[in-house]
Amino acid sequence: MPLGRIAIVAYVIFLAGYSWYKYSVAAPPEFSAGYAQSVAILVLMTGVAPFLIAYGVLKAVRLKRLSASLTGLIVGMLACVAGYAAFWWFFIVPGGAAPAVYDVAIRGVGWGLLQGGIASMAANH
Repeated sequence: MPLGRIAIVAYVIFLAGYSWYKYSVAAPPEFSAGYAQSVAILVLMTGVAPFLIAYGVLKAVRLKRLSASLTGLIVGMLACVAGYAAFWWFFIVPGGAAPAVYDVAIRGVGWGLLQGGIASMAANH
């Protein structure tokens, strides 16, 4: 199986695990449609958009090897951090008593690096 396909499979596995993790972290005892919707929006902003952005940038600029890997990591991380910051701004702040934006946005560093790495493998192989 080509590395690009393996990367897409890895991303699908990542997305399933990420979605489950994000739902289970603070899930109410009983199913809540509002909470599930909030998690779905968070996953779209921080689990789907960063991958697509990194993948799109890498396909557009057509870098090779190390420069592609580094670009993918950086773009994925920045997009994920921005996704967390946007989620904070649009969904946490209006509820009041919001933590500082950097306390929320910093959560995107590791997840974004992972997505950027997967995107660089998918885009360049």
